[in-house]
Amino acid sequence: MQKLYWKGISNDDRIKAISEITDIINAHGTILNFQKFSDVILGLVIETENTKVNSLKACLGKILALEGNDPQDSLFPDSYILFFHVTFSKGTGDMETEVPNIPK
Repeated sequence: MQKLYWKGISNDDRIKAISEITDIINAHGTILNFQKFSDVILGLVIETENTKVNSLKACLGKILALEGNDPQDSLFPDSYILFFHVTFSKGTGDMETEVPNIPK
């Protein structure tokens, strides 16, 4: 597996942007891990096939300002692990933990 590192900046509402981002990723790969640091930053680890990585980047580039390294020829061209850092420009930096209302 080859590793890729991408950064994206979203100017949309965070909830809307996360929904769009995850829909695109699910069409091109699998989210292995996510980390919500605050309402400003989201970290994702994604696995995708080599045949889908360029399409994934193109689709994400339509909704985000995106930068990162492109896939290179490698000894293991079957799949990629993508470390993806998303910044939400409308965030405030306040970390809120949402607790669902669970009936007793």
